[in-house]
Amino acid sequence: MPLTTKNGKLPVIVTDLEQLKMKKLTLKTFSTDDVTIGKLYNGNNLICHTVERPWLDNVANESCIPEGEYTVKMTNSPRFGPTYEVKNVPGRTHILFHKGNTVKDSLGCILPVSNIAVFNGRIGGASSKFAYDRLMNLLHAETFILKIERTL
Repeated sequence: MPLTTKNGKLPVIVTDLEQLKMKKLTLKTFSTDDVTIGKLYNGNNLICHTVERPWLDNVANESCIPEGEYTVKMTNSPRFGPTYEVKNVPGRTHILFHKGNTVKDSLGCILPVSNIAVFNGRIGGASSKFAYDRLMNLLHAETFILKIERTL
């Protein structure tokens, strides 16, 4: 089968080649009144669990991130050093992946953790440094697509 049209020209295919090359990670989350917990996947492979603030209508510094697809790029945070930033979240900026174990460690960012735990009666995560390092080593500073799915 030829790659050209009847007039001998190549067909025009419009696509975002950069986006096709990017990894696509899926974050499946569940919110309570106090916390959002999640599981971050690369395909069917679990990378880590996550902790975020609860869903509060996308209020900056208070809420978890809305369901949707976002581009995530490396950045150099003055506070956290080299890390990933979630881009194009409506009404929000500076949403990072960084180390931390409870919602008190975050102002609306995503905290990678190795497992979910309870601290003084509050749900959080444990071994954040291990989970964060695993995520960073998997991604090799590459830009990726993050798909956030919320469950009831």
